[in-house]
Amino acid sequence: MLSVVATSDGLWSWLVKPDGSLAAHRVALSNADAAKLVGRVRASIELDAAPSLPPFATDAAAQLHGALIAPFDTALSGTAHLIVAAGGVLGRVPFGALVSTPPQAGAPAHYLIERLAVSHVPTATAWLALQAAGGGARSPEPLLAWGDPRFGRDTGAAVTSLRHIQLTRAASDPTQAAPVASVSYDQLPALPETREELQAIAASLKADPQRDLRLGAAATRASVLASSQSGELRRKRVVAFATHGLMAGDLPNLDQPALALSATANAQTDPLAPLLKLDDVLGLKMNADWVVLSACNTAAADGKAEEALSGLTRGFFYAGARSLLVTHWAVETESAKLLTTATFEHYTAHADAGKAESLRQAMLKVMEMPTYRHPAFWAPYALVGDGAR
Repeated sequence: MLSVVATSDGLWSWLVKPDGSLAAHRVALSNADAAKLVGRVRASIELDAAPSLPPFATDAAAQLHGALIAPFDTALSGTAHLIVAAGGVLGRVPFGALVSTPPQAGAPAHYLIERLAVSHVPTATAWLALQAAGGGARSPEPLLAWGDPRFGRDTGAAVTSLRHIQLTRAASDPTQAAPVASVSYDQLPALPETREELQAIAASLKADPQRDLRLGAAATRASVLASSQSGELRRKRVVAFATHGLMAGDLPNLDQPALALSATANAQTDPLAPLLKLDDVLGLKMNADWVVLSACNTAAADGKAEEALSGLTRGFFYAGARSLLVTHWAVETESAKLLTTATFEHYTAHADAGKAESLRQAMLKVMEMPTYRHPAFWAPYALVGDGAR
């Protein structure tokens, strides 16, 4: 486990090995310098940040690797899985995309994920709590998933390749009062590829798509709550949502993170009625090895620099999830489908593989495709929580 903590004296990191040995290091970056490097990485990697995708900021990612990972290179020798507890601005960094070897003489850059699997936890204390709570019996059934929601009566809504919604609220001011959205709920871009994604996950987990998938008009908030009340949700090892993710302020009067699900009749009188909000998540009863939030910004930090995980993510832990597969930024839907399905294909085919290793193998598979070599396509997903089996 690598724990990075910001103090008034600067950044400090600790590496704890399975045998209990501890190594400490004062990071050779000020808090301000770290924030600048993180900002450069994020500006070069977010698919919604510019009309065209800029070159990845390999120099900034290499500087972060040199300051955070390289001092522990000897101690990490032979390590297969690194658990990262990094708060504040460093919680916005996909550690797997840190550059261990910069590109040179025509050779491509190499990334930390090529060396070892990575999972994330909010704090070391939170990880210990998850370990203590995760020893119960596993759920008997493979999957329950929601996707391809209908956001309005017009099912011919625009289709987008990004699971992202363009809003007028400034990203730098997520607490802005009374934000105004550039789209209404029934104009949210449709995501038909999420149907294929969930069908592929169902096939890899040997689930019954007729019984275990809630697609299209059936992908409603009410169906999620009903599955929890009936006990169906608690019987599932994998729970997945493939849709748009919203943060507080993304729609008028939305004061908490949420997932966009199919609109129903009451959406005309209550525009937020179709949303599965944090308050709903906190009331769910589950016993899931995985919760997959294949949406945008589900690992975002609620607009608070000191928070490494969104309230939505923490809410699913509270509801009974052992780990979550979440996103740092808006995902491109085809590469997202490839990555999530490859993760579960590997996990199902390798009985000894941990969740973090299955995600790593999926990232390497997507990275090998020339179209998706840029980290924007393979690095947005983060495994948060228990990265073991």
